[in-house]
Amino acid sequence: MAPSILIIKLSSMGDCIHTLPALVAIRKAWPQATIGWAIEQSHAELIRDHPLLDEVIPWHRGTVRGALDFLRRLRRRRWDVAIDFQGLLRSAVVARLSGARRRIGYRPLREGAHWFYNDPVPLETMDRHAVERNLLLAAHLEGVTAPPPLVRPYLAEQPPADTRPQRDRFPLPLTQADRAEAAAWLSQMGYVASAHRLVVFCPDCRKPANRWPAHRFAQLADSLAANDPAVRIALCGGPGARARCDQIAEKSSVPMWRADGRFGLRASAALLEQAAVVVTGDTGPMHLAVAVGARVVALFGPANPLRTGPYCDRAIVLHRKLSCSPCFARHGCPLGDEPPRCMYEIDAQQVTAAVLDQLHRHQHPQQATRRKTA
Repeated sequence: MAPSILIIKLSSMGDCIHTLPALVAIRKAWPQATIGWAIEQSHAELIRDHPLLDEVIPWHRGTVRGALDFLRRLRRRRWDVAIDFQGLLRSAVVARLSGARRRIGYRPLREGAHWFYNDPVPLETMDRHAVERNLLLAAHLEGVTAPPPLVRPYLAEQPPADTRPQRDRFPLPLTQADRAEAAAWLSQMGYVASAHRLVVFCPDCRKPANRWPAHRFAQLADSLAANDPAVRIALCGGPGARARCDQIAEKSSVPMWRADGRFGLRASAALLEQAAVVVTGDTGPMHLAVAVGARVVALFGPANPLRTGPYCDRAIVLHRKLSCSPCFARHGCPLGDEPPRCMYEIDAQQVTAAVLDQLHRHQHPQQATRRKTA
């Protein structure tokens, strides 16, 4: 009899995207299984109506009513297995409250989450990508096979690949309506696919320490416009990105197309899908851009690209490695530098060169290959 399997990944955007390959592997191994996903309401749009899922269980955090409704829906089905990909106390409690007979998760974990599992899996190392850690955890379920690790050229400081994007690695249920919403806005802005080259900036990061300075983004916009008059720049992000996007637009002489706060998660993904290049820090939209196959230039400072870098072979990662990095700071530099030196020392000239390289590969992949091997 096919089992009922509960995936627990409550947040955040990037973490949920990193769990999609595990969902693919589980569904491949168990095509007849009933698979559900417990997720916070703020990220549920990512997997709503997903063809590989039978049920999405959203959690409206912050209210007693939301918690009770979540618990009711969680307990409505008899789960055979719960796999906690989050590894935090709150997600481990969800696994326990689900009533699943078998509860799988890594150990040891911070907050003592592993005490809530009855089938703990030893965590050998954190020094591999989150996608791969999730796949190895899923492979603890009978029949599930983890694919080999992806070769990421940027880890060896090699040029990005000139391959086609592998969007089936991160299947997002984008609809025709999602794509039409993004296309209509681009048309309203005057975008012509045959004449323009769309570069999208995702300048905000939930962790302030990961933010590249606003004036650097402005310098980058000016430099790109000077190098390629066909470039059109859009600013993307949620409502919380508005202040940073305002700063960038004010400091740049280049007109900015303001998509910040305009779209939901899936229409934002559809916009990123149209981009020739996405420039971003270590943040959820970076992983969203990778998921839809966009070429990415990612800017890393306190974080470790080995663990959370773009999981694709088409990215360029600029990482200022200092003696204190990676420190994994969230809110600011532990040494008191503001902005953090590791982010500040990534200059606009470096990023311009990386974006122009990606634009060339986007437009002329065969020429880029010849240039690389010449």
